[in-house]
This record gives sequence, structure tokens and C-alpha cells, in this order.
Amino acid sequence: MERTYIKDIEPEKEITISGWIERIRNPKSMIFIVLRDITGVVQVTIDKSTQPEITEKLSNVIANSVITLRGVAHLSEYVKMGGIEFIPSDVTIDSVAEALPITKEASLDQRLNYRWIDLRDNAKNLIFRVNTTLEKGLRDYMIETGAIEIHTPKITVQSSEGGSEVFKLDYFGQPAYLTQSPQLYKQMAMASGFDKVFEIGDYFRAESSFTNRHATEFIGFDFEISHITSHHDIMDYLEGALRRALSDVKQKHEKELQEVYNVTIDIPECDFPRIPFDEALSIVEKEYGYKGSKEDFDPESEKYICQYVKEKYNSDFVYITEYPFEARAFYSMKCEDNPRLCKSFDLLWKGIEITSGAQREHRYDVLKAQIAEKGINPEVMNDYLEFFKYGCPTHGGVGLGIARMLAKLLNLPTIKEAVYIFRGPNRITP
Repeated sequence: MERTYIKDIEPEKEITISGWIERIRNPKSMIFIVLRDITGVVQVTIDKSTQPEITEKLSNVIANSVITLRGVAHLSEYVKMGGIEFIPSDVTIDSVAEALPITKEASLDQRLNYRWIDLRDNAKNLIFRVNTTLEKGLRDYMIETGAIEIHTPKITVQSSEGGSEVFKLDYFGQPAYLTQSPQLYKQMAMASGFDKVFEIGDYFRAESSFTNRHATEFIGFDFEISHITSHHDIMDYLEGALRRALSDVKQKHEKELQEVYNVTIDIPECDFPRIPFDEALSIVEKEYGYKGSKEDFDPESEKYICQYVKEKYNSDFVYITEYPFEARAFYSMKCEDNPRLCKSFDLLWKGIEITSGAQREHRYDVLKAQIAEKGINPEVMNDYLEFFKYGCPTHGGVGLGIARMLAKLLNLPTIKEAVYIFRGPNRITP
């Protein structure tokens, strides 16, 4: 008989259900089980006097064991869980559990050691259903606006960012690296005439950061678009993608999110405010008396400028634009009127940066000079520079950390809770 999900149980119909024993009580005359599957819970009741065979099968079963039941559900005013009581006519013991090594009150590190057990929780299950909807919304927007999905190599002969925070490996005797981002290959797609491309994939950063927002392996959402007039075209496109994805999450999950995480999803009605970097620094210093770095935004500056924008514009989103070129990657295009700055931006959301983007430099000679300016040997980047020798349109794009956005969306304390299996400087298992 085909399995029925708990949420789809109809009274007075013989069905088969499977799931985990969440709780089991075994008093003198009855056995009471709370059975859970991915869709919900149901009470199962066994009368020992009339169902001795089932009673015997369940005699050594404890919570977290997995069972399959055939039987009929009945309406009952005495049962709290949806008013339904399931009476089995047969039971199969799929897996007998041992006592769990952790509890829900265990520390985060302990829970991560037993991540597969930690995830046996409908609240945590919801995180990944929301993540699925979020990624689908981003992907659907890209496809509907004519973008091509690509899958770039994760092993490369050169660093995509030109820095040292890369994992080096031996590739059949040749040095190679795990990619930090699909940046160089996205730009190759622009030189290939793909016009718009996107990717949702794994990336790696050998960054010894022990914060609630960093990981050494993460899922990124990236896109690149051609024939732009400025970095503002990229910001416009990103806004459209985020509105679509958040609207999808709101439509599908908002009731659950309110019940489980006390989260309401607000879709901005106005355009996201855009504040130049130098102006944002002045605002933070003037309004909050905080002096941050003159080259980049630190976490405190991000928090303060988001507070300011929320109060002034009632927006949880804000773009910080025109960063100093010194703080950005070599491929960022400099501003014509002030070459100290470049056509780049960060998108901040609720006090934290969730994505960076820029218009890229597409002119071969200028790009080669900027590589040298950053202290990188242009010969090391020859393969990349080849992309721009034979004609390349103006272009730009973004890279967004899915886990960072998801953690902020659900008000999770750390991205460790927002990824399936976390990888950091001191964690490489399970």
C-alpha cells in the first residue's frame, strides 16, 4: 500500500504511514505513540488486550526508532494533535534506535557533532524548506529574465580573487586551487556572448575567521550581465531577483515562519536606498559617533548605517556604493570622475552585508594595469586576461551568500544553523 503523509491522513480510510517515534508511553493496558514524519505528527494508540502481536513487536522500541504502520485513523475529541487517533492493524519496525548522545539543550558544537540528529526537528526542517524556496525564486527570476544557468569549475589553476585565502591542492603534480567564487568564469561567459548568466554553487575560502557569519565552504548565488551602463543596472536587477525570491518565501511559508520563528517577511515597496561609501561613513560618524575604517565597512558601521536607513527610509535594505578601489578586487571598474573610487557596492540587510557587486573592467589594457597595481603578477593571470583580448561587452554582477541571507531572514544567531553541514577553520566533520 502506498505511503500516506501525516498531513494527508483522512479519517476512516485504511492507509500506511511511516515515521519516527517522537514519544512513546507504555502504561499497563495501552501504548501511546507520537509519530512524526516530515509533514507533522499524529497520535497512535495500541490496545494491549486486543493487539498482542503489535504490542510484542513494540516491546523493545524507544523514541527515535522508525516504524511503518498500517491502519485506520479516527476522529477523537480526546486527542489534541488535530483530533485524530491512528489505530494500527499491523506494524513494521524499520529501525530500532539507541539512546541519543545529545539533547536539544546541548551546546552548538555538540549538536554539530551529531548534525543528523540535531536536524530531527520540524523547526530546523523548515529552515531548509525555506532555503529551497528562496533558491528556486532566485533561479526562476533569472530564467524568466533570459539568464543562462552555468556550472563553473571548482578546481582552477589561479585564484579568482588574486589573494592568498585559497585552498591549495595537488592536481596530478600541478598546483591548483579550490575556487573562491565563479567570478573569472562568469566574466568568460560575458566574453562568450551569453549576455546574462547565473550560478548557485559551492565556493571555498581559506579564511581563519571564527565569526557567526563566515564559513570556509558555502553556497553562493552569483550572476553576471552584459551591456550595462553602470553598476546601478546591476543593483536594479538584483532588487528584482530578491523581491521575487522573498515574495515566494512569504507566499509559501509565512504562516509557519510566524508560528515557529516569529518572523514576518516584509517586501520593500520602495527602491532600496543607495548611499555612496564616503557619505555613509560621514553619516555613521555624525549620527552615532563611530569612526570606522576609511577603506571598508566593518560590522559596527554596517549595523549603524542600517539603523539609520531603517529610521529614515523604513527600509531593511541599503546599498553602499562607490567603495575605494584599494578595498576592492582588481577587476572592479574605477569611477571616471574619481579613480580613487570604483563602481562597486555592497547590499546590507538588517545590519549585515549579504552581497557584493560591481561593474567589471572589460578593457584589456586597463585590466592588466589594475592587476599590476594590486601587486599581482599579470603573467599569473594570463589565462584570465585572454578573455578580454578579442572583444568583451561592458558587464558586471554580484555574489550573494545564501546562508548569510537565510540566517538573517530567520533571525538565526549564526550561519552554522543555516547550512546543512557547516565547514569552518576548526570543523571538517561530520
